[in-house]
Amino acid sequence: MKKFLQTSLLSPILIGLAVWTAGVAPTRANPINTQSPTATPQSTATQSAAPASLKVTTSLATTVGNEPSAEQINQATESVEVKPGDWAYQTLQSLNAKYGCSDMPTGNRSLSREEFATSLNGCVQSMEQLVARRKPRKAVKKRRVVAPEVVTPPPSTPDIAPPAPTPVQPPAPPEVSQQDLDQLKQLVQSFGTELQGVDARIKALDGKLAEVKDKSFSTTTKLVGEAIFAVTGLTGGPSTATRSTIFSDRVRLNFRSSFTGKDLLLVRLQSRNSNSFAGSATTSAAKTNMAKLGFEGSDENATTLHRLQYQMPLAPTTKVFVEAVGSEFNDNYYTFNPEHQSAGTGSVTRFGRFAPVYRLSNEGAGIGVDHKFSPNLGLVLSYAVPRVGIPGVPGTAPETVSSPTANNGLFNGSNVLFSQVTVKPSDDVSLGLVYAHSYHSAGSGISGGNGSNFANNPFRSTAVALVPASANHYNLVGSINLSKDLILSAWGGLTQATREGAAGGTADIWNYAATLAAKDFGSPGSTLGFVVGMQPKVTSNSASSLVAGVVTPGNVDKDTSLHLEAFYKYKLNDNLTITPGLLMLTNPEHNAANPTEYLGTIRTTFAF
Repeated sequence: MKKFLQTSLLSPILIGLAVWTAGVAPTRANPINTQSPTATPQSTATQSAAPASLKVTTSLATTVGNEPSAEQINQATESVEVKPGDWAYQTLQSLNAKYGCSDMPTGNRSLSREEFATSLNGCVQSMEQLVARRKPRKAVKKRRVVAPEVVTPPPSTPDIAPPAPTPVQPPAPPEVSQQDLDQLKQLVQSFGTELQGVDARIKALDGKLAEVKDKSFSTTTKLVGEAIFAVTGLTGGPSTATRSTIFSDRVRLNFRSSFTGKDLLLVRLQSRNSNSFAGSATTSAAKTNMAKLGFEGSDENATTLHRLQYQMPLAPTTKVFVEAVGSEFNDNYYTFNPEHQSAGTGSVTRFGRFAPVYRLSNEGAGIGVDHKFSPNLGLVLSYAVPRVGIPGVPGTAPETVSSPTANNGLFNGSNVLFSQVTVKPSDDVSLGLVYAHSYHSAGSGISGGNGSNFANNPFRSTAVALVPASANHYNLVGSINLSKDLILSAWGGLTQATREGAAGGTADIWNYAATLAAKDFGSPGSTLGFVVGMQPKVTSNSASSLVAGVVTPGNVDKDTSLHLEAFYKYKLNDNLTITPGLLMLTNPEHNAANPTEYLGTIRTTFAF
């Protein structure tokens, strides 16, 4: 009898309790609702009797589906931090799962109220956007397929146009329920103070961002700078020269602007104070520019517009250069001496950077075209008007291209026509043939400031100060990658100069060099470099002159000077390199009467 009562009375009570519980809890959070309707009373009773499952179901229903209690709101308002088990934490996680509206940190770790308010602020903004974007969806009109017209006689297989595809509608934003909005409102009320702090910080950041935008440099211009500091000393040489240790500098600010993403407007400001050691000699016979530094030049640190250039592509394989000032062939075209050519990180001397023919533009004005017939064949054509100094006035170099006076301007004064053919038989071998024709209204600068005084002005004499001259320059250049980190480069050049005027006369000027660079030597980005060569030397000169009734033979360098250089560029980081370098110059000015000169320098270069 007792067993009958237990079976007849307890089972209906437990089943009724389970059914009542299922009606209270949401369907998606109630595991009882997932059971099959054909479940036996025994299995239903077993589930209903599990207190743990009932407890979890009731907790989820209270957390997500129902309004929070006053105790939960007070707890969220007064707690120092928000824990994973708190109502606020779970509610925000539930909203994030539905709408992807917050950026809560991953993992179940406790958050400070400020951290939680930051995530809550993101959720509020996202749900506001969802509510604002929500619009009723328009019914899609089906396109009517028109039957083709029957042609007499009818074709064997009628052509029927396929129906047009139905346009795919973008997914609509999720519906935001009123219940979720109410929960979000409760969270905002509970964390109102922290949300005000977040709002204040965002407004402060917006103000700073607006200030940065107002004061930003440019959306199309990039600033690239370089600063060089060097301590240099020179010993030996002519006994009449005063030698000392100097501290010099050069600073460049490059403003690189692009308007199409493929063109470039380059504006360079420069300040420098690096004087030549040739100026320390007490007699003109002792002055030599053969020990020039690679970045030498002095404006007494006055800031000048050093370069104004615009380059643009005419085609994918053709680039045009237009320069109002600062034209440098070595900057625009390949010089076949990649690890030595930079003034800030390459060879420490002027001659060691590249062949003298690339110096003929002398920072003037010019225009050039660089065309690639293929990856292995290229052609360069360029015309430049170099800066011409005033003889007898040291340090002057007016830009004659802008002067309308006689023997000046774009075509009437000094000029250079430059051409170069580049051939790459393989990825590791590059060869070049360079030809240039130059006219020098004052007869100076024929060798680009390299080599002996005779090599730069072979026809000048004490009787005639200004002797216009022209010259043809022939150069063979090349570079070979002996290995991944070892590069051998070399060049050889012949200049045939002609004295203009009735007197006439010609002079031959030769130069050559070989360089070796070991990349990543000692540390990544560091380079060990060597230079061996002969700076421009006048080997023959038929331009004799008549001085006081005596015929004076042409200026010829009777001896040979060797240029022996070594440097080590040590890269500390991407912005700082230190380069110690040493030059040994035998027979300066190609004159065996002059003792060997030794130049040592420590160059520090900042790039930014």
